This record gives sequence, C-alpha cells and structure tokens, in this order.
Amino acid sequence: MIRPQWQALRVGHHVLVHDEEMAGMPLVPGRVAMIQTDPNSNDIGIRITPTEGTSKIVRPRRLAVHMPQLDLDEHCWRCATAA
Repeated sequence: MIRPQWQALRVGHHVLVHDEEMAGMPLVPGRVAMIQTDPNSNDIGIRITPTEGTSKIVRPRRLAVHMPQLDLDEHCWRCATAA
C-alpha cells in the first residue's frame, strides 16, 4: 500500500492483509481496528480472522496491506510469489 493510502486509513476501513504467520503469506480480509497517528507513518492495528483460528489484531507493515479492490498492476512481491 502506498503511503498516502496508508495515512488515509481510518478505523472501520476494510483491507486485505498478508498473514505473515501462515505459510505462503495468504491475503486475508481485515478491518482497521486502531490507529496511532504519526506524521511520518501511522501505526495501524488490523483485526483479521485467519482461516484457522480466532480473530486477532496484527500490526503489519504497510507494504503487506492492500485495498480490497486489489489493483493487479500494483507491484507486490508477496502476491507475485503466491502466483
């Protein structure tokens, strides 16, 4: 996710997150649960529900997060690896 999109996220926004705890780092749906603002880069907590297990709040790096309308032209090494 590019920095302006990251900084524009608000609590309740839907996103897709690469779950780094699962093999292959699949994209899972999530919802922004908390934001700690910072002029350089916000610290964002996203609630995800992995396919196995209960929901949890993760604090991913911004490059591990996508908008739900995934732009296939957007470069993401995680998505390219999975494909």
